[in-house]
Amino acid sequence: MNGHEIIRIDSIKWWMTTLTNGSRHPVPLCPDHDLRLTPIRPRVYNSVQRGYVNGYSEDAVELKCAEGPHKIAIPRTFSDEKQYVVDRVDAEVFKGMKVLNLDDEATPIAKDKIKSKNGKHFLTSQLMESKRGLQAVIYAGKKGSPAKTQILITPEEKRLAFDQKDLHPTEVFLKIEATFDDGSKHSIEK
Repeated sequence: MNGHEIIRIDSIKWWMTTLTNGSRHPVPLCPDHDLRLTPIRPRVYNSVQRGYVNGYSEDAVELKCAEGPHKIAIPRTFSDEKQYVVDRVDAEVFKGMKVLNLDDEATPIAKDKIKSKNGKHFLTSQLMESKRGLQAVIYAGKKGSPAKTQILITPEEKRLAFDQKDLHPTEVFLKIEATFDDGSKHSIEK
């Protein structure tokens, strides 16, 4: 965000400002009047004073607009809602980032994707380094369909396999054959 954008989350407009310490601070704005909204401090019982007193602004679950005036309910406490807004903004950035998974058993090395001439089918190949060594993974299917086949080629084991949870490779290809460096072959066919 560049400071000139307003985002809408939970029916409220939010303006993201930066404090002097560099931290981001979301400011709620009225969706109708564009005025800053003020948290309505909740009434809480104080056992020492034996009566109700105003609680903290951060515990508010309603915000007030001075124009009108009118109130807007929020689904979390004001403190939690502000953190949620920052997290949602960050999630938009995070979802576009490439993931390097150092905990899992495979790390991508190279990837290539091709489409059929009519654009209806795709094939993605990915070279992975795993605990078992080098592995090639091929995904293929019809564009827009959640069903696909996933084929796993492990050169060190001289093995061709597929993910049982996905389509069987013969539902996409007539025959798949892998030839390994020692001349051995492994195939899957109808």
